[in-house]
Amino acid sequence: MVLSIYFTITILLLHFAYHLQKPLNFLQNALVFMVVAIITRQCVTLFALEWKLLKMTEDHWLFVCMLLCRDVLTPMLTVLFANYYVRAHSPLYRTVIFLISLVVMVSIHELTVLFHILTYVKWNFFYTILLNAGFLLSAVAVLKLVSFIQTMENEQNESL
Repeated sequence: MVLSIYFTITILLLHFAYHLQKPLNFLQNALVFMVVAIITRQCVTLFALEWKLLKMTEDHWLFVCMLLCRDVLTPMLTVLFANYYVRAHSPLYRTVIFLISLVVMVSIHELTVLFHILTYVKWNFFYTILLNAGFLLSAVAVLKLVSFIQTMENEQNESL
């Protein structure tokens, strides 16, 4: 039952991302996805296995749900956030997009807790909010870095 819920959420999210008008090109979206995927993988591994802050499930099917959440859902939500963030022209709209994305990410994480995929040991809901906010802010940082590199390359090409 839980696996089918996570597959449905993943398919719907990927379908939504496919049909979204993306102001970012494929390379920018791929960089945001890869950086956030690496960060989430490292964070969950450190928190669960090294520091024992979270306890991962022992069930194989539920572990697949955790992998979907960690490796697909969270990075794809940050890619969607980054595309909407670039479209936003006012700080209020950017803040609203940030808060909506944060609520969706936290609710997906709370599903993992509800279905006992992850169990809090020395962790709480506030840390989850901070962690997901960090994922969203890292997506913005990657965007800023990529746009800075593109402007530097354009300036070098214009000077030739």
